[in-house]
Amino acid sequence: MKRFRNTVGPLIRKYRSQKGLTQEALAAKLQVAGLDMDRAAVAKVESQIRSVFDYELAVIARVLKVPAEKLFPSDSEIKRQLPNLLVGQK
Repeated sequence: MKRFRNTVGPLIRKYRSQKGLTQEALAAKLQVAGLDMDRAAVAKVESQIRSVFDYELAVIARVLKVPAEKLFPSDSEIKRQLPNLLVGQK
């Protein structure tokens, strides 16, 4: 069973795709910005199997040129996902 570690992954994927970036390109931009995150880590964040630290989210938002709050799901989506986050499963 998949571990469910974050709520921001799908929105990071959405904004990355909208910017026309591959996971590899996003990882390269994150590394230039000082965040040691490779393509595999980006993939794990987007698929919600890796947790995201607050400072990582801040850098990701800056690199994607979106306000950090845009990377959080709606209240109803958080409410829907909360039980899975609490037990670590999806």
